[in-house]
Amino acid sequence: MTAAAEAGRAPLSERGRRTRARLIVAARHVFEERGFDGTRMGDIAAAAGVSHGTVYTWFPTKEDALHAVVDSVTEEMYSVLSTPDVSDPVERIAVANARYLQVYRDTARLMEVVAQAAVVDGSFRAVLDGLRHTHVNRVTKSIRGMQREGVAEPSLDARISAAALCAMVEGFARNWLGGGEGGDTALAPDTHAVRTLTELWARALGLIETGGR
Repeated sequence: MTAAAEAGRAPLSERGRRTRARLIVAARHVFEERGFDGTRMGDIAAAAGVSHGTVYTWFPTKEDALHAVVDSVTEEMYSVLSTPDVSDPVERIAVANARYLQVYRDTARLMEVVAQAAVVDGSFRAVLDGLRHTHVNRVTKSIRGMQREGVAEPSLDARISAAALCAMVEGFARNWLGGGEGGDTALAPDTHAVRTLTELWARALGLIETGGR
């Protein structure tokens, strides 16, 4: 990251913070509309209603701009991967699945753009890998906790189980909600999807009888 880009991450004035925030909102809109390859710095400037020079002051390259956009939503994305503070294990899984599907809807197009950028820039691959690793690590910790409590099948390898279950939910979201496999149901509330995913998850971990179902 260049010194100018680092400066763009931490504006010193209130006016600077407002300008940067405005540019990030505009950049997200342009990236989601045009994709990574189709986005030009001039497009971001036009969307934000500022000069080309203003964009380059904060973000020397469009890669810097995309990183800033991703950073702006990372906190929300990581928070949804955390284990909800719910005592019943099956209900906890249901809440986590509902959160995941909602955040997927909100960020799916942005993540497609990041995946496009990752083809030519490894730093974006690291972003995607980091999100997945965080998801798997937190689920692994949750499964181990349920095993210690005696509610999850103790013979299961917690990390392998976490990786498989996370892949199931991620793949479902990508193909059912984002890829059109769900047909009209992709536009409906996710109640049935959450219920089904949660039951599959609970059965896999042996929670059906012990989780209050």
